[in-house]
Amino acid sequence: MKRALLAVLVVAALLAGGAWWFLNSLDYVVKTAIERFGPGLVGAPVTVREVSIAAREGRGVLRGLEVGNPPGYGAPRAIRAGTIAVSLDPSTLGADVVTIHDILVDAPEITYELKGGTNNLEAIRRHIEAGLGRAADGQARGEGAGKGGAPPSGRRYVIGRVTLRGARVTMTNPALKGQGITFALPDVDVRDLGRHGGGVTAGQAAERVAAALTGSVARTLLTNAELLRRGGVEGALDALRGVLR
Repeated sequence: MKRALLAVLVVAALLAGGAWWFLNSLDYVVKTAIERFGPGLVGAPVTVREVSIAAREGRGVLRGLEVGNPPGYGAPRAIRAGTIAVSLDPSTLGADVVTIHDILVDAPEITYELKGGTNNLEAIRRHIEAGLGRAADGQARGEGAGKGGAPPSGRRYVIGRVTLRGARVTMTNPALKGQGITFALPDVDVRDLGRHGGGVTAGQAAERVAAALTGSVARTLLTNAELLRRGGVEGALDALRGVLR
């Protein structure tokens, strides 16, 4: 009896220690996951300087997130976000569907690089879309998830709101190496992702946000006479083609 009780206590201690380690290592786990699976999702390098997760309070902050450019583009990056704040329901962290209340991307710097009738943001969106197609084909064939650098597809999300606030866009081409026309972008607001239908995957959410971002760039260029005068016609038409595809 004493040995059985001792074994139970040892197992309980190990489980408690594992739970403590996990909760206190979430920063590292999330940072590693972003940098491991992000490039496969968007088709470009992804790095994050710092992750701070308060799991019990349902809050998280990412600092220094950078999404590089797809191959063939000259600017050093497509997106740089100083701060991304996340609010979620902590009781759903272990569930198949995680409830995220808000994701706020504050003052991101976005490079919109034109090349050969398309652009870097559209290239990223297409890569995400193609990955979703491959994932759907794999599920139809009964293949396992997580291949080709993509994250496991079992986890889904219901996201109340994703906001890109105070963004600035630099429209350029490969020859200019990221230098060009810079303009402010109205806030991009995407709501109720996965609210109906049992949630969305990370790739589906990213594709929706990427499409909204490209559409906002197109509308801003088309409705700003000064930007059109300074050479934004090509960029506006290019972005509009991406929206209409």
